[in-house]
Amino acid sequence: MNAYRVDRRQFNVGDAVSPTGEYTKALDSHRKQVETKLDEQCPTKKPTRSEALFVFESQVAAEKFWSKVKNGKLYEVKFDGPPLHRGDMSLIDGMFQSLADISLVSDLAERYWRGDEGKFPEIELLIKQAVVVRVIYATEGERLAAFAARHRSNLP
Repeated sequence: MNAYRVDRRQFNVGDAVSPTGEYTKALDSHRKQVETKLDEQCPTKKPTRSEALFVFESQVAAEKFWSKVKNGKLYEVKFDGPPLHRGDMSLIDGMFQSLADISLVSDLAERYWRGDEGKFPEIELLIKQAVVVRVIYATEGERLAAFAARHRSNLP
């Protein structure tokens, strides 16, 4: 199955991409709170998010996320077998916006692990590893242009 990966690491076509476990180390305190809640509510039969590689089902969702990741690159990847989890990243975004309401944060985390989708889903897949099949964007200039274009389109 093909999907889309945002990563700061440089890869070439044919390279294997695996999780590094470094994801949570670079997070600010708000993001760490959300990831901690997701870890606490992770079903025992699934890997925690820090143990998996995140990929997006759609290129549109991947590009939206990529435009916000400094020095990020965007890859089309392929992986074998079913994903370990299919979740809606928009629910995680809702968790960030609701940190003052711990019961809502818990509810959103539970919904994420159930595989529920929000009103405007941005589906991420948790997988073990992938192989790069195409380098879509690899420069900071491309990312900055995409970020600017995305924010211009949101203006009234």
